[in-house]
Amino acid sequence: MTDEPDEVVDAELVDDDHLPASLPETSPARPLVDRHTVLAPGELPALEGDGPAYTEADFYISQDTADRAQRSKAANTRRNRDYTVERFEKWCREEGRVAKPCTTATYTEYGAHLIRQGLKATSISAYMSHIRMWQPVGQRPDATRFRDQLATYRREQPRANRKKQSDPIRLPDLMAMLATCDRSPAGLRDAALLACGYGTLARRIELADLLIEDLTITDKRILVDFIIDKTHQDGDLPPTAIPDRPDIKPVQRLRDWLEMLASLGTTAGPVFRALTAGGTLQSRVLASKRGDHMTGDAINAIVKRRATDAGLENAAKMTAHGLRAGPTTDLRKAGVTGKRLNKAGRWADDSRMPETVYVRYGEDEDGDALSAIPVYREPDSA
Repeated sequence: MTDEPDEVVDAELVDDDHLPASLPETSPARPLVDRHTVLAPGELPALEGDGPAYTEADFYISQDTADRAQRSKAANTRRNRDYTVERFEKWCREEGRVAKPCTTATYTEYGAHLIRQGLKATSISAYMSHIRMWQPVGQRPDATRFRDQLATYRREQPRANRKKQSDPIRLPDLMAMLATCDRSPAGLRDAALLACGYGTLARRIELADLLIEDLTITDKRILVDFIIDKTHQDGDLPPTAIPDRPDIKPVQRLRDWLEMLASLGTTAGPVFRALTAGGTLQSRVLASKRGDHMTGDAINAIVKRRATDAGLENAAKMTAHGLRAGPTTDLRKAGVTGKRLNKAGRWADDSRMPETVYVRYGEDEDGDALSAIPVYREPDSA
């Protein structure tokens, strides 16, 4: 036996219950930078681990917020699940591609697919924009290649891709159409729709979405509160005024129709309703998308039918959009320009759309610049 203690190498004399914890292997914290980082002289980038310590509370929203988001989602259901998207999804299934989120290659090839079908360039552009917006934010495909293809298509097929415009419903056309409206429920409804559409320069979907609660009628005018429209998506839209006038009689026509609706048991909700052949309100129990509201296509059908009944020679080219182009043209013809014209149609103050797109003079009007040049006459030989 030896009296020397056992040699202890690289160890600590501690109780078993208090063994030292092993230190983890560490590396310097990495700086958080990407191509969007901007640093001032002498400023250091943030490091990993510098951020706040989030808790469970930071990731939850209230039930009220969730309900509002759900209502917003319901309002966009038609946009997200309409025929355009369904066609794209069907094509992706047939091609063995992922529809959402799709790749840039898939997006580009689908655009080429629509081009091969010979669709109009304006339609293809609208479809593809719709599909791109349907994709998740942050995962939308790059549209550059598709746009280049579409630009080439426009150049190669200029006549096929010419944009066709509906004929404007000018005041004489409107009066002829109003003359076809009798005192039946359908006649009263259609007369009110035509007068309101012309007086507000409304889009067809705006007429379809209009509520009785959105109307304020006095003896001298009608105030129409569209709430939102294509230009004003945030609801910052002042009411549109329709002044009464003895030819169109918008006040009387709207009052007559609202009285008819009241006699049919309706005093709230959509202004323009679908009617049966017998003049009663159509049941809309199964109308899952629009409910009691008419569709834009139904509004369009009414306008076309009244134009045909009035015997207008250009009835085949008239659509509900003529109720926007017609009064715009009449206003410009009467000398209304600039912000005043834009306000009438709820365009942005600096928009050139009314002057360049919606003013559509007839062939015999002074809208043709060459007509201002005097007719040439031979000089007198004497």
